Amino acid sequence: MIKIDREFLSRQLPKFSLLIFGLTATVGAFTGGLWAGIGIGFALIMFAAIWFIEWRMPRVETRIVFFILIVLGVCAALNLHSAQPGLSWFEWEKLVTIFLPLSLLWAPNVQKHAASPRLLMVLPLAVALGGLALGIELYLDGPLIKFLHGPSALVVQYNRGFSYLVILAFPAMAALAMTRRRQTIVPLMLILLIPASLTESRAAKLALIVGFITILAAHFLPKLTRGVLATLPILAVGWPFAAQRLFLDQHDRVERLPPSWLDRMEIWDYMSYRIIEHPWLGWGLGMGSHLSPAKPHGALYRFEVDPAAHPHNAAIQLWVELGIAGLIFGIIFALFTLHRAGKLPATLTPFALGAWAAAFCISMIAYNFWSDSLWAAFALTGFAFCLLAGQAHKLRF
Repeated sequence: MIKIDREFLSRQLPKFSLLIFGLTATVGAFTGGLWAGIGIGFALIMFAAIWFIEWRMPRVETRIVFFILIVLGVCAALNLHSAQPGLSWFEWEKLVTIFLPLSLLWAPNVQKHAASPRLLMVLPLAVALGGLALGIELYLDGPLIKFLHGPSALVVQYNRGFSYLVILAFPAMAALAMTRRRQTIVPLMLILLIPASLTESRAAKLALIVGFITILAAHFLPKLTRGVLATLPILAVGWPFAAQRLFLDQHDRVERLPPSWLDRMEIWDYMSYRIIEHPWLGWGLGMGSHLSPAKPHGALYRFEVDPAAHPHNAAIQLWVELGIAGLIFGIIFALFTLHRAGKLPATLTPFALGAWAAAFCISMIAYNFWSDSLWAAFALTGFAFCLLAGQAHKLRF
C-alpha cells in the first residue's frame, strides 16, 4: 500500500509543478507578494515529497548551498558591527528562511521529479494569459482591484507582480523556441507589451525592453553579449558615485526627471555618502532603510525627507549594509548565474541571457534586494530554465 502511495505521489509532482507555474504567471501577475509563498512553499513541498518517495534526503546542489552558508556566516559576523544589531539579526533570520528553502529547487532529484514535457505548452500559455488579463485590468483602470480593495485602490499595486512576470516571461519564450510554435514568440512579446505600455512601473518597462534587446544581441553576437553583460556587475560598483556626480554637476537636468526617477537619484545621492562613511564593514544588514538623508544635500531634496524604504539599487544596498563583503558576494552571484545561463543548450541561452539582463535591470532600479518575493521570482525563473534544459537534452536541441 505504501509503495502504491509513493508511485501515485511521484506521478502527481510534475502536475504540481505545472500548477505552480500556472499560478505564478497568472494570479502572480496581479499580486507580487504571492510569489514568495508559492516559491518557498513549492520548494519545501517538493523536497519533502521526494524524501518520502525515495526514503532518503535528496542531494542538494553543493556549490549553491555552500555559497549561501558563507554569505549567511559573513552576515552573522557583520551583525556584531551593525549600528542596530537587533534589526540586523531579524533580517538575517529572514534571509535564512528565504535562501535555504529556495536552494532546494536546485536539488537534482527535485528537478527530475518536477519535469514535464507539458511545461513547453503550459508556461507560455500561462504567461500570455497573465499578461493579457493584467493589460485589460490596467486599460480599464483597475476595476478588479477597486472591487477588492475599495475605490481608492491604485493600479500601482500591480507593479511588483508585473515586474516578476517580465522575468518569468523569458523561459516562456524559450519554451516556444523549443517547439514547432517558434513563430508565436513574437505574439507573446506583443502581448507583454500591452501591460508594459499601461503600467506605471518604469522598472518593468525598462527590464522588458532590455531583455528583448539582449535576446537579439545574444542570437547574433553571443560571445560579445556575454562579455558585455559580465562587465555590468563590475560597473555597478561605481554607480553610487556616478549618481553623486550627476546630482551635483547636472542638478538642473536631474530636477526635470520624472518624479520616480528624481526620487531614486536623491536616494542614490545620499546613500553614496553613507557608503563613504562606512565603506569596509557597512552599516549592518537591513540598515539601508534607517540611514538619514539629511546630509549633505537634504535641503535640495524634494522627496527624501525621511529615510527611504530601501536603496532601489542592489549594488548600493549590498555596499551600504554589508560593506566590501556585500559587493563581493553580489558580483560572485551575478557572474555565477550569468555563467550558468551561458552553459544552457544553445536554443535556450539567448533567452536565459535576456532573463538575466531583465533581472539585473530590476535589481538596479527597483525593489528591496532582500525581498522574499524577488528571490522567489529569481529562483522560479532559474528553475524553469533548468526544467527546459532537461527537456532540451531529451529532444536533442
